[in-house]
Amino acid sequence: QEKYNCQMGTRPSGPYAGGGDIDLAAELTANLSSAGPEPLDKALARLLEPGVARRLAFEPTGCRTVQLALDTLDRRAGAEVAEALKGQVVEAIRSPHANYVVQKIIKVLTPEEAPFVVQEVSQASWDLARHEYGCRIYCRLLEHAASERSTSRLIDSVLGETEELLRHTFGHHVVECALEHGLPHQRKMIIDAIRRSPLRNAWNRNAAYVVEKALMYGDEEDRNGLAMDLLSNPASDIAALARSQYGSMVVRAILRMPEPIATKAQECIRNPASLIQLKATKHGRRLLEDQGIVYEALPEHLAMTSVGAASEAAARAGA
Repeated sequence: QEKYNCQMGTRPSGPYAGGGDIDLAAELTANLSSAGPEPLDKALARLLEPGVARRLAFEPTGCRTVQLALDTLDRRAGAEVAEALKGQVVEAIRSPHANYVVQKIIKVLTPEEAPFVVQEVSQASWDLARHEYGCRIYCRLLEHAASERSTSRLIDSVLGETEELLRHTFGHHVVECALEHGLPHQRKMIIDAIRRSPLRNAWNRNAAYVVEKALMYGDEEDRNGLAMDLLSNPASDIAALARSQYGSMVVRAILRMPEPIATKAQECIRNPASLIQLKATKHGRRLLEDQGIVYEALPEHLAMTSVGAASEAAARAGA
């Protein structure tokens, strides 16, 4: 049996969070897991009682039961259960338990079957995309309904804040997901935003993931343009980036690109001054090894010099 997502060890949140309903959740789970229509009909009838599904969704154990119901019941019945969160979608998204129910609704029902989800998210402030749980909802919408009109409009609106989102602890997940699953014009919006400060973004611990994805999933012209923007910086700056934990992901993505971009990147990391920088950190050494570049151990005084050079490069990038 599938394990249903729910964070345990935290208090239920939201106006419908009760102190228990563990017995009810257990009873419903048993009926939903039984063979034959009668137990399922009994579970559905109980869930459709006023306030029951909504209350359970906000509880640690109950949220698992509602997820199971959405997976087990037919689409019509699932849509009826989902209606329990109508008018409370944003509050559910902010809940450590009910957010998993909203995610499940997006996975198993179409936007036409549960239109209130996108409608209510659209009416919320865009900072929901920067919320610890809210970012997950945007990702599920992109994964399961990116081309649907209301979802596309919602993502377009949020991507108007790409420059802030891509550097945010949670917001960058939404931008990454849009690069992987979004529409072509949305990928272009993101890459255009990255290219306004490409090196600064490549140095940022959150934005670096976005830059890496952009080099993988963008249209060819946009990917090449972004790569050349980065490679137009001095070789010492590229080497400093490559020796860092997050920047090395970006340089690796460039090295995987077709010619002549990969060759230009190779030239940046193979010159003697760059090799000194790369040898000084484990991330730089791993990159050299992956590229099949043989190097000797770096004397301590040169290692200290390379650290200073990398710090200066990061400062110039505004990291």
